Amino acid sequence: MLGLLGGILLAGAISGLCFLYLWQGNRIQELTAVSEEAREQLEAAQEINRILGVRIEEAFSLERVARIAREQLGMSEPQPTEIRYVPLSIDESD
Repeated sequence: MLGLLGGILLAGAISGLCFLYLWQGNRIQELTAVSEEAREQLEAAQEINRILGVRIEEAFSLERVARIAREQLGMSEPQPTEIRYVPLSIDESD
């Protein structure tokens, strides 16, 4: 009786450990897949951020602002024809 009960307990323990080993391997594979998916999403988001950064730089570049000012607002770059100097008075009391 004791031998039969010990054998059943030993078989139960061995099958439980086998189940735990298989479940653990399966769980590791699932978590690895989730991690890879998250990594791919992160890389896609970083690429989108890079593209948007380039677009922002282009949108606020001085060349673009000057072109819009000329084309849409009718502004032109000033062409200095005469240079005027303002003489400064030198005050000896300072």
